[in-house]
Amino acid sequence: MTLSTNGERPPSHIPWPPLLFIVVIVGGRILDNWLPAPWIPPGPAHLAGALLVALGLANDVWCALTLRRHDTTILPHRAVATLVTSGPYRYSRNPIYISELALTLGAGLLLRSPAIVLLIPVLFFALTKLAIEPEERHLREKFGEAFERFRARTPRWL
Repeated sequence: MTLSTNGERPPSHIPWPPLLFIVVIVGGRILDNWLPAPWIPPGPAHLAGALLVALGLANDVWCALTLRRHDTTILPHRAVATLVTSGPYRYSRNPIYISELALTLGAGLLLRSPAIVLLIPVLFFALTKLAIEPEERHLREKFGEAFERFRARTPRWL
């Protein structure tokens, strides 16, 4: 059993979210080279991609500031110190992962990468199984009824 820096067992020993993001972007670009399909028009795609990247980054900053204000970790493979239910966490239990999906989709559109765009559902599923479900178990074990009330009133995604 591995313990985090605060002596608790973390939700995961691997920082899955950033690794998944990198795998989808790099893997998508490799697939694009093998199976080119330039069906994404540059004008509207670039605008939509830039907007998604900007919104994703802005939400990430809001999430990071909220977590910092509550003196808890942003790292997905560390045990949390506090159950955060304010800021972007009022609207979603996983606002950082929403940002990651928006950033990935935005990157796919900016790069005109059909493979990255088509890998978004795979990223969604992988985030759910490898990051969110273990984090929810961790939060349930640590915060019990408080987490259950948060879970009941706040959607997992949006």
